[in-house]
Amino acid sequence: DIGVDFFPSDASQKPIAIATAAIDQARKKFYDVVIVDTAGRLHVDGEMMAEIQDLHATIKPVETLFVVDAMTGQDAANTAKAFNEALPLTGVILTKADGDARGGAALSVRHITGKPVKFIGMGEKTDALEPFHPDRLASRILGMGDVLSLIEEVERNVDKEKAAKLASKVKSGKGFDLEDFREQLAQMRNMG
Repeated sequence: DIGVDFFPSDASQKPIAIATAAIDQARKKFYDVVIVDTAGRLHVDGEMMAEIQDLHATIKPVETLFVVDAMTGQDAANTAKAFNEALPLTGVILTKADGDARGGAALSVRHITGKPVKFIGMGEKTDALEPFHPDRLASRILGMGDVLSLIEEVERNVDKEKAAKLASKVKSGKGFDLEDFREQLAQMRNMG
C-alpha cells in the first residue's frame, strides 16, 4: 500500500531479537530508516518497561516517539510520565484525533514530558498521519473546530475540473440536477 518493506516476526520471538534482525536486514538492503513499533501499553507494567528499556539500549534509536490515543484522557498523562522517566523520548504522536475527543491529552502529555507533539493521526489510512499544528488543536479544544485542516482536506479531495464544470453549468442557467447532487455527495464521502 505505501511501498515499504515489512519484517515479519512471530509471537515466539523476543522483541530485541526481532528488532536486531530487522535492522540487520535493513542494513543489507541499504535502507536509511527502520521503524520499530513496540506493543501498546495502556498501563505501566514493570516487566514490559524493563523490556522496552533493554530494547532501546540495544538498538539505540535516533527517535523515540511516545504514541498516545487522544481518547485516553488522564491515563495518557500517567503513562507518558512513566515512559518519559524510563526512556529518552524525543517526541509524541497523538492518534485518533479524528474522533470525539478534543485532544486535551496532547496538552497533558506535552506538559508532562516536555517533548513536542510531532504528528497527529486523523484517521486509519496511511495518509491520515499529519504534521502537528498546535494552533489547530487549540481551536479544536476551544470548540472552534479546525477550519484550516478542513480546507486542506477539501483541496486534496475535490476534483477541481469537475467543480469548474459544475460552476459553469449552474452559471449558464442549466441548473443543478440530481446527478450533480449525487456527484457532490460522492466527493464528500471520499473526504471521510
